[in-house]
Amino acid sequence: MIIDCDSHFMPKDAFDSIDGDLAGLAPRLEIDAKGLLKDIHFTLPNPPGTTPLPPPGSGSRYPGNMDLAARMEYYHQQGIDRHFILPQFTGWWSYLIEPRLARAMAHSYNLAFLRVMRESPDQIVPVALVALQDVEGAMAELEWAVASGFSAVVIDHTYPVWEHPYGTPTVTHREVWPFFGTCEALDVPIFIHAVQHGHRIVNLLNFQIDGLDIFSPRDAQMNMVALITSGLLDRYPRLKFIHAEMGAKAIKGLAQRLDAASRRARPQADYEDDEGPSAGSRRVLNPRGPQLVPPEVASEKNQRLPSEYFRTNFWWTIETEEPELVDAIEFFGADRFLFATDYPHDDPGGMMKFKDVELLAANTRLSEADKQLLRSENALRLFKLA
Repeated sequence: MIIDCDSHFMPKDAFDSIDGDLAGLAPRLEIDAKGLLKDIHFTLPNPPGTTPLPPPGSGSRYPGNMDLAARMEYYHQQGIDRHFILPQFTGWWSYLIEPRLARAMAHSYNLAFLRVMRESPDQIVPVALVALQDVEGAMAELEWAVASGFSAVVIDHTYPVWEHPYGTPTVTHREVWPFFGTCEALDVPIFIHAVQHGHRIVNLLNFQIDGLDIFSPRDAQMNMVALITSGLLDRYPRLKFIHAEMGAKAIKGLAQRLDAASRRARPQADYEDDEGPSAGSRRVLNPRGPQLVPPEVASEKNQRLPSEYFRTNFWWTIETEEPELVDAIEFFGADRFLFATDYPHDDPGGMMKFKDVELLAANTRLSEADKQLLRSENALRLFKLA
């Protein structure tokens, strides 16, 4: 069995369940004579400095982006038995949308996904969408989704704000932590996925000077570090995060760097004049290092080595062509990785979608037992699939 743990779909009726006074505000899909998504008519809130990608989004030229029969034919050809479907985000989704409208959009999309799942219950596994700009509403939507048969939820790794032309890691916003508590209580795995709305952390002007953005960490990396350093995983130690399209080439080195930072004695620094929002909440990985909070407060966080959080709370979807994949598997264990094609996308995560099965099978550095974990066994266990 092979399970694709990261793919995308845009149902033609994605927004048909939005009614009342919100119906006229909903995104409108423009579909051409060939049945392909041509455009999405919706005005996203975009503060100055953002760099959104225009709709209809990567992969829209493939019929399987909207047509279920064409999609199932692709999976039949590739020999993939089941697949998780996430929303096709580009051009219509952002946490800046007015909360009431965003709740309606998320629920309508989930209803469309539910209809798709019921058409192919043994093959399609939908991933629920929630509007985190309304935390209580997101928690209610998650409870409904779990009761309706959804196996996971997806959130953006960036939480955009109006005050700046860039986002910040979602986990750094303490106001959304009750949602993570609900995920833990319901034992729902959380997909963390990029949303191409343009409110990237690297839109921060510090990164833009003289092209320094080519050297800055990726938004997904900054969010993953924040999941550890914020203390979220100490507060909710049973959370399960799936990082989609993270890339194996980055995670081993990142874990080793964080471990080294937490072990070594840091040079003394003077923070007495520190001001601003970070002054009252500074945390360091090394409790012996300089900090502005009392030791008993800092000791509540980062109670384990960062790589231990990697091995207990994180999973990653693989990109089969990456030579670093085997090294990452040897470092973290094969049980932390999930097969994925990113169908129908043409971005770097989905460019090999027609060869992913073949490349995994041909990898001589991985044992057959490890390949089977990647293909399906990890997903069956993580998502409690029959």
